[in-house]
Amino acid sequence: MSRAPRWFALSLAGGALVGAWGLSPRAAPGRSRQTAAAQAPDPRAVIFVRRGCTECHAISALHVRAARDVGPDLTFAYGDVVNRYGVSLEAFFYDPSGVMRLMLASHLRLGLVDRDSMIHILKALYEERWALLDSTGLPPFEATHPLP
Repeated sequence: MSRAPRWFALSLAGGALVGAWGLSPRAAPGRSRQTAAAQAPDPRAVIFVRRGCTECHAISALHVRAARDVGPDLTFAYGDVVNRYGVSLEAFFYDPSGVMRLMLASHLRLGLVDRDSMIHILKALYEERWALLDSTGLPPFEATHPLP
């Protein structure tokens, strides 16, 4: 009997798993369940939650809030790292600076597969968000946070 890859099982069970991690957004009073379900975290958030990134970083594109909002939102990290540190995200993950150097060295032990997966996801998020911004013609905040 062949087994499906672990990431496939996580993707299929993503909705059930994210609820167990406490990531499912709660509907505000008067909101329907359909609205809350539509904003459920994306299955791509699994790796960031399991590795502890969301202790400090939100990922708004994946509907994930940070436990302590002390780091930047990772939605635009693929381009933001270049602006902040002058290196690509790939280079930053393998030779970080500042607080991330300490975090990756002592608290967040990421293997090569984890790093590559995170880079792939963050690059895709960055490209998706910029495509959305280009298609709407709105400034970034209004495009990613529509008014009710």
